[in-house]
Amino acid sequence: MGLPSVQKRACCAAVIALIASALSACGTDAPLPASAYGDVVLDSPSARLAAMNTLDARVNSVGFRLSAANAELCPNTGPITGMLLHSETQYADYLRPSARADWNLDGNLPGVAAIAPGSPAEAAGLKVGDILLSVDGENFAAGNSTDASFEGLAANLDLLEAALSDGSASLLVRRGDGVETVRLQAVTGCAYPFQLDPSDDFYARADGKRVFISSAMAALSPLDDDLAVVLGHELAHNVLDHRAFFDEVGVARDLLGNWGVAPWELVKAERDADRVGLYLLARAGYDPRRAAPFWRMLSARLPHLRMAQWGHPSAGERISAVELIADVIVEQQASGRPLIP
Repeated sequence: MGLPSVQKRACCAAVIALIASALSACGTDAPLPASAYGDVVLDSPSARLAAMNTLDARVNSVGFRLSAANAELCPNTGPITGMLLHSETQYADYLRPSARADWNLDGNLPGVAAIAPGSPAEAAGLKVGDILLSVDGENFAAGNSTDASFEGLAANLDLLEAALSDGSASLLVRRGDGVETVRLQAVTGCAYPFQLDPSDDFYARADGKRVFISSAMAALSPLDDDLAVVLGHELAHNVLDHRAFFDEVGVARDLLGNWGVAPWELVKAERDADRVGLYLLARAGYDPRRAAPFWRMLSARLPHLRMAQWGHPSAGERISAVELIADVIVEQQASGRPLIP
Protein backbone atom coordinates (compact mmCIF):
# COMPACT_ATOMS: atom_id res chain seq x y z
CA MET A 1 0.00 0.00 0.00
CA GLY A 2 1.09 3.62 -0.28
CA LEU A 3 2.74 5.68 -2.95
CA PRO A 4 3.72 3.68 -6.03
CA SER A 5 7.32 2.58 -6.31
CA VAL A 6 9.70 1.68 -9.08
CA GLN A 7 11.11 -1.00 -6.81
CA LYS A 8 10.92 -1.52 -3.05
CA ARG A 9 14.19 -2.24 -1.29
CA ALA A 10 14.49 -1.90 2.48
CA CYS A 11 17.76 -1.47 4.31
CA CYS A 12 17.08 -3.73 7.25
CA ALA A 13 14.31 -5.42 9.18
CA ALA A 14 14.52 -3.22 12.26
CA VAL A 15 12.55 -3.39 15.47
CA ILE A 16 11.81 0.25 16.28
CA ALA A 17 10.77 1.43 19.76
CA LEU A 18 7.74 3.70 19.97
CA ILE A 19 9.49 6.28 22.10
CA ALA A 20 12.43 6.86 19.80
CA SER A 21 13.19 6.50 16.15
CA ALA A 22 16.31 4.68 15.07
CA LEU A 23 18.54 6.09 12.40
CA SER A 24 18.29 3.57 9.63
CA ALA A 25 21.56 3.93 7.73
CA CYS A 26 22.35 0.40 8.74
CA GLY A 27 24.58 -2.13 7.12
CA THR A 28 24.67 -2.48 3.36
CA ASP A 29 27.34 -4.48 1.56
CA ALA A 30 28.36 -1.64 -0.72
CA PRO A 31 27.75 2.10 -1.03
CA LEU A 32 24.44 3.07 -2.59
CA PRO A 33 24.41 5.36 -5.63
CA ALA A 34 24.56 9.05 -4.83
CA SER A 35 20.98 9.38 -6.10
CA ALA A 36 19.82 7.68 -2.90
CA TYR A 37 20.78 10.80 -0.96
CA GLY A 38 19.47 13.53 -3.23
CA ASP A 39 21.48 16.20 -4.98
CA VAL A 40 24.55 16.20 -2.73
CA VAL A 41 28.27 15.62 -3.24
CA LEU A 42 29.42 12.34 -1.68
CA ASP A 43 33.18 12.05 -1.68
CA SER A 44 33.69 10.08 1.54
CA PRO A 45 31.92 7.75 4.00
CA SER A 46 31.58 10.73 6.33
CA ALA A 47 29.76 12.68 3.62
CA ARG A 48 27.39 9.75 3.07
CA LEU A 49 26.64 9.56 6.78
CA ALA A 50 25.99 13.29 6.96
CA ALA A 51 23.64 13.17 3.96
CA MET A 52 21.69 10.24 5.40
CA ASN A 53 21.56 11.85 8.84
CA THR A 54 20.10 15.02 7.34
CA LEU A 55 17.30 13.04 5.69
CA ASP A 56 16.75 10.90 8.78
CA ALA A 57 16.47 14.02 10.94
CA ARG A 58 13.86 15.51 8.60
CA VAL A 59 11.77 12.33 8.64
CA ASN A 60 12.10 12.20 12.42
CA SER A 61 11.00 15.82 12.79
CA VAL A 62 8.01 15.62 10.45
CA GLY A 63 7.02 12.22 11.82
CA PHE A 64 7.08 13.52 15.40
CA ARG A 65 4.83 16.46 14.55
CA LEU A 66 2.37 14.23 12.71
CA SER A 67 2.30 11.73 15.58
CA ALA A 68 1.94 14.30 18.36
CA ALA A 69 -0.76 16.31 16.59
CA ASN A 70 -2.96 13.35 15.68
CA ALA A 71 -2.92 11.13 18.77
CA GLU A 72 -6.69 11.49 19.19
CA LEU A 73 -7.27 10.10 15.69
CA CYS A 74 -4.87 7.16 15.89
CA PRO A 75 -6.19 3.76 17.01
CA ASN A 76 -2.77 2.93 18.50
CA THR A 77 -0.94 5.42 20.70
CA GLY A 78 2.12 5.38 22.93
CA PRO A 79 4.86 7.54 24.46
CA ILE A 80 6.99 9.49 21.98
CA THR A 81 10.02 11.69 22.63
CA GLY A 82 11.26 13.00 19.28
CA MET A 83 14.68 11.37 19.65
CA LEU A 84 16.51 9.82 16.72
CA LEU A 85 18.90 7.15 17.99
CA HIS A 86 21.66 5.09 16.38
CA SER A 87 24.60 2.93 17.37
CA GLU A 88 28.04 2.09 16.04
CA THR A 89 27.17 -1.56 15.47
CA GLN A 90 24.37 -0.87 12.99
CA TYR A 91 26.78 0.50 10.39
CA ALA A 92 28.53 -1.46 7.66
CA ASP A 93 32.31 -1.82 7.70
CA TYR A 94 32.94 1.00 5.23
CA LEU A 95 30.82 3.44 7.31
CA ARG A 96 31.64 2.35 10.86
CA PRO A 97 34.99 4.17 11.34
CA SER A 98 33.39 7.45 10.25
CA ALA A 99 30.34 6.85 12.44
CA ARG A 100 32.60 6.26 15.43
CA ALA A 101 34.76 9.32 14.70
CA ASP A 102 31.95 11.73 13.75
CA TRP A 103 29.55 10.88 16.58
CA ASN A 104 31.74 9.23 19.26
CA LEU A 105 29.57 6.13 19.05
CA ASP A 106 30.41 3.19 21.29
CA GLY A 107 29.22 -0.30 20.35
CA ASN A 108 25.50 -0.87 20.97
CA LEU A 109 25.05 2.17 23.24
CA PRO A 110 22.31 4.48 21.90
CA GLY A 111 23.62 7.75 20.53
CA VAL A 112 21.46 10.79 19.82
CA ALA A 113 21.57 11.49 16.08
CA ALA A 114 18.83 14.13 15.91
CA ILE A 115 16.12 15.73 18.02
CA ALA A 116 12.79 16.97 16.67
CA PRO A 117 12.11 20.66 17.36
CA GLY A 118 9.45 21.17 20.00
CA SER A 119 9.82 17.60 21.27
CA PRO A 120 10.22 16.28 24.84
CA ALA A 121 13.82 15.38 23.98
CA GLU A 122 14.55 19.01 23.15
CA ALA A 123 12.78 20.20 26.30
CA ALA A 124 14.89 17.79 28.37
CA GLY A 125 18.07 19.37 27.03
CA LEU A 126 19.29 16.31 25.13
CA LYS A 127 21.78 17.12 22.38
CA VAL A 128 23.03 15.52 19.19
CA GLY A 129 26.11 13.49 20.07
CA ASP A 130 24.90 12.47 23.53
CA ILE A 131 25.47 8.81 24.40
CA LEU A 132 22.84 7.17 26.62
CA LEU A 133 24.45 5.08 29.36
CA SER A 134 21.50 4.01 31.54
CA VAL A 135 17.80 4.54 32.13
CA ASP A 136 16.24 4.57 35.61
CA GLY A 137 19.46 3.12 37.00
CA GLU A 138 19.67 0.19 34.55
CA ASN A 139 22.68 0.21 32.25
CA PHE A 140 22.27 -0.09 28.51
CA ALA A 141 24.23 -3.03 27.09
CA ALA A 142 27.36 -1.77 25.36
CA GLY A 143 28.72 -4.81 23.55
CA ASN A 144 29.88 -4.82 19.96
CA SER A 145 29.68 -6.95 16.83
CA THR A 146 31.91 -7.55 13.86
CA ASP A 147 29.09 -7.53 11.33
CA ALA A 148 26.54 -4.76 10.98
CA SER A 149 23.61 -5.58 13.24
CA PHE A 150 20.60 -3.77 14.68
CA GLU A 151 19.88 -6.31 17.41
CA GLY A 152 21.98 -4.69 20.13
CA LEU A 153 20.45 -1.26 19.66
CA ALA A 154 16.97 -2.78 19.41
CA ALA A 155 17.39 -4.43 22.82
CA ASN A 156 18.45 -1.10 24.32
CA LEU A 157 15.48 0.64 22.72
CA ASP A 158 13.18 -1.95 24.26
CA LEU A 159 14.67 -1.12 27.66
CA LEU A 160 14.14 2.60 27.07
CA GLU A 161 10.55 2.05 25.91
CA ALA A 162 9.74 0.02 29.03
CA ALA A 163 11.17 2.72 31.27
CA LEU A 164 9.08 5.39 29.56
CA SER A 165 5.84 3.41 29.76
CA ASP A 166 4.76 5.62 32.70
CA GLY A 167 5.59 8.80 30.78
CA SER A 168 9.02 9.71 32.13
CA ALA A 169 12.48 8.32 32.82
CA SER A 170 15.86 9.36 34.21
CA LEU A 171 18.73 9.05 31.74
CA LEU A 172 22.44 8.99 32.48
CA VAL A 173 24.07 10.66 29.50
CA ARG A 174 27.69 10.91 28.41
CA ARG A 175 28.31 14.31 26.85
CA GLY A 176 31.85 14.95 25.72
CA ASP A 177 34.15 14.17 28.66
CA GLY A 178 31.40 14.49 31.25
CA VAL A 179 28.33 12.61 32.45
CA GLU A 180 24.95 14.21 33.15
CA THR A 181 21.56 13.11 34.44
CA VAL A 182 18.59 14.08 32.25
CA ARG A 183 14.91 13.75 33.12
CA LEU A 184 12.93 12.90 29.98
CA GLN A 185 9.16 13.34 29.81
CA ALA A 186 7.33 11.64 26.92
CA VAL A 187 4.06 12.73 25.30
CA THR A 188 1.33 10.56 23.86
CA GLY A 189 1.39 10.23 20.09
CA CYS A 190 0.50 7.89 17.27
CA ALA A 191 2.34 4.62 17.86
CA TYR A 192 3.54 4.22 14.28
CA PRO A 193 7.29 4.94 14.09
CA PHE A 194 8.67 6.50 10.92
CA GLN A 195 11.64 4.81 9.28
CA LEU A 196 13.90 5.99 6.47
CA ASP A 197 15.13 3.22 4.15
CA PRO A 198 18.42 3.99 2.35
CA SER A 199 17.49 3.37 -1.28
CA ASP A 200 17.72 5.02 -4.68
CA ASP A 201 14.18 3.83 -5.48
CA PHE A 202 11.17 6.09 -4.96
CA TYR A 203 8.62 4.63 -2.57
CA ALA A 204 6.73 5.05 0.67
CA ARG A 205 4.56 2.49 2.42
CA ALA A 206 2.83 1.59 5.67
CA ASP A 207 2.43 -1.86 7.18
CA GLY A 208 -0.10 -1.17 9.94
CA LYS A 209 2.67 -0.77 12.53
CA ARG A 210 5.19 1.59 10.94
CA VAL A 211 5.66 4.06 8.11
CA PHE A 212 8.55 3.66 5.67
CA ILE A 213 9.98 6.09 3.14
CA SER A 214 12.99 5.67 0.88
CA SER A 215 15.83 8.16 1.12
CA ALA A 216 15.39 9.03 -2.56
CA MET A 217 11.73 9.92 -1.94
CA ALA A 218 12.57 11.92 1.19
CA ALA A 219 15.23 13.85 -0.74
CA LEU A 220 12.90 14.67 -3.64
CA SER A 221 11.92 18.02 -2.15
CA PRO A 222 13.67 20.23 0.42
CA LEU A 223 10.29 21.35 1.81
CA ASP A 224 9.03 19.65 4.95
CA ASP A 225 5.47 20.39 3.80
CA ASP A 226 6.11 18.12 0.81
CA LEU A 227 7.60 15.42 3.01
CA ALA A 228 4.50 15.71 5.20
CA VAL A 229 2.32 14.99 2.15
CA VAL A 230 4.01 11.60 1.75
CA LEU A 231 4.26 10.72 5.43
CA GLY A 232 0.73 11.96 6.14
CA HIS A 233 -0.63 9.75 3.37
CA GLU A 234 1.12 6.68 4.76
CA LEU A 235 0.13 7.48 8.34
CA ALA A 236 -3.46 7.75 7.10
CA HIS A 237 -3.28 4.16 5.83
CA ASN A 238 -2.48 3.06 9.39
CA VAL A 239 -5.08 5.34 10.95
CA LEU A 240 -7.71 3.90 8.60
CA ASP A 241 -6.52 0.34 9.33
CA HIS A 242 -6.00 -0.35 5.66
CA ARG A 243 -3.51 -3.11 6.45
CA ALA A 244 -6.34 -5.50 7.34
CA PHE A 245 -8.06 -4.67 4.06
CA PHE A 246 -4.90 -5.07 2.02
CA ASP A 247 -4.12 -8.37 3.74
CA GLU A 248 -7.55 -9.65 2.67
CA VAL A 249 -6.88 -8.38 -0.85
CA GLY A 250 -3.56 -10.24 -0.87
CA VAL A 251 -5.23 -13.52 0.09
CA ALA A 252 -7.90 -13.05 -2.56
CA ARG A 253 -5.36 -12.28 -5.26
CA ASP A 254 -3.22 -15.25 -4.25
CA LEU A 255 -6.23 -17.49 -4.73
CA LEU A 256 -7.95 -15.86 -7.69
CA GLY A 257 -5.38 -13.59 -9.29
CA ASN A 258 -6.63 -10.15 -10.38
CA TRP A 259 -10.19 -11.49 -10.29
CA GLY A 260 -9.88 -11.74 -6.51
CA VAL A 261 -10.32 -8.01 -5.91
CA ALA A 262 -11.93 -5.10 -7.66
CA PRO A 263 -9.28 -2.48 -8.47
CA TRP A 264 -11.68 0.33 -7.59
CA GLU A 265 -11.60 -0.89 -3.98
CA LEU A 266 -7.86 -0.32 -3.90
CA VAL A 267 -8.28 3.04 -5.63
CA LYS A 268 -10.83 4.06 -3.00
CA ALA A 269 -8.38 3.16 -0.23
CA GLU A 270 -5.72 5.34 -1.86
CA ARG A 271 -8.14 8.23 -2.28
CA ASP A 272 -9.23 7.92 1.35
CA ALA A 273 -5.57 8.00 2.44
CA ASP A 274 -4.99 11.09 0.28
CA ARG A 275 -7.95 12.86 1.94
CA VAL A 276 -7.25 11.83 5.54
CA GLY A 277 -3.51 12.38 5.06
CA LEU A 278 -4.12 16.04 4.19
CA TYR A 279 -6.10 16.49 7.40
CA LEU A 280 -3.35 14.83 9.41
CA LEU A 281 -0.64 17.09 8.01
CA ALA A 282 -2.81 20.22 8.37
CA ARG A 283 -3.47 19.36 12.03
CA ALA A 284 0.32 19.20 12.45
CA GLY A 285 0.75 22.68 11.00
CA TYR A 286 1.80 21.78 7.46
CA ASP A 287 0.29 23.28 4.32
CA PRO A 288 -2.24 20.98 2.57
CA ARG A 289 -1.98 23.12 -0.56
CA ARG A 290 1.48 21.60 -1.18
CA ALA A 291 -0.10 18.25 -2.10
CA ALA A 292 -0.93 19.18 -5.70
CA PRO A 293 2.51 20.68 -6.50
CA PHE A 294 4.16 17.67 -4.91
CA TRP A 295 2.22 15.26 -7.12
CA ARG A 296 3.12 17.30 -10.19
CA MET A 297 6.78 17.13 -9.20
CA LEU A 298 6.63 13.39 -8.48
CA SER A 299 4.88 12.57 -11.76
CA ALA A 300 7.44 14.65 -13.66
CA ARG A 301 10.17 12.53 -12.04
CA LEU A 302 8.25 9.26 -12.55
CA PRO A 303 6.25 9.63 -15.79
CA HIS A 304 4.49 6.26 -15.39
CA LEU A 305 2.48 7.77 -12.51
CA ARG A 306 0.63 9.96 -15.02
CA MET A 307 -1.31 6.84 -15.98
CA ALA A 308 -3.59 4.97 -13.59
CA GLN A 309 -1.82 2.01 -12.01
CA TRP A 310 -3.42 -1.15 -10.64
CA GLY A 311 -5.12 0.05 -7.46
CA HIS A 312 -3.79 3.61 -7.77
CA PRO A 313 -5.43 6.62 -9.43
CA SER A 314 -3.44 8.59 -11.96
CA ALA A 315 -1.42 11.58 -10.83
CA GLY A 316 -3.84 13.87 -12.67
CA GLU A 317 -6.80 12.44 -10.75
CA ARG A 318 -4.96 12.80 -7.47
CA ILE A 319 -3.97 16.39 -8.22
CA SER A 320 -7.56 17.40 -8.93
CA ALA A 321 -8.82 15.65 -5.80
CA VAL A 322 -6.21 17.01 -3.38
CA GLU A 323 -6.71 20.55 -4.65
CA LEU A 324 -10.39 20.35 -3.72
CA ILE A 325 -9.65 18.76 -0.33
CA ALA A 326 -7.01 21.39 0.45
CA ASP A 327 -9.50 24.16 -0.33
CA VAL A 328 -11.99 22.67 2.13
CA ILE A 329 -9.33 22.35 4.83
CA VAL A 330 -8.13 25.95 4.35
CA GLU A 331 -11.74 27.13 4.61
CA GLN A 332 -12.20 25.14 7.82
CA GLN A 333 -9.01 26.64 9.25
CA ALA A 334 -10.10 30.17 8.34
CA SER A 335 -13.47 29.71 10.06
CA GLY A 336 -11.92 28.11 13.14
CA ARG A 337 -13.69 24.80 12.68
CA PRO A 338 -11.98 21.65 13.97
CA LEU A 339 -10.07 19.63 11.39
CA ILE A 340 -11.78 16.28 11.64
CA PRO A 341 -11.51 14.15 8.48
